[in-house]
Amino acid sequence: MARKNSRDSSRRRTPSADEQRALATEYEEAIAKLQRSAFWNLRTRIANITILLGVFAVAMIAWGEADGARLVPILTCAVGGVCGAGVYASRPYPQLTRWLLLSAVVLAILGIVGLALMTQVDK
Repeated sequence: MARKNSRDSSRRRTPSADEQRALATEYEEAIAKLQRSAFWNLRTRIANITILLGVFAVAMIAWGEADGARLVPILTCAVGGVCGAGVYASRPYPQLTRWLLLSAVVLAILGIVGLALMTQVDK
């Protein structure tokens, strides 16, 4: 039984400096694309939550559940949902997308806190 020469199988061609730079650039571009898509997915999930909260707020207004002091926090949630929907329209403008997403989250949180305070006052 003949043995393979271990020297022949262990020799690999080392890439040149230009090839190494090209491979490194390709790798960095792939990582950057993955990060951009992951951040966009996170942003859209957050925007979807604020949109859903805004839809519930509009439904509460339509059903007549938003009366008196509860109207302001519910309207705040509805405006947060509109800002969340604006995230989709502003995708080509990253700075505007960030501001709309931040506005949507802040308005949604303020609306929820306001509703929690109003339920404590109603009791």
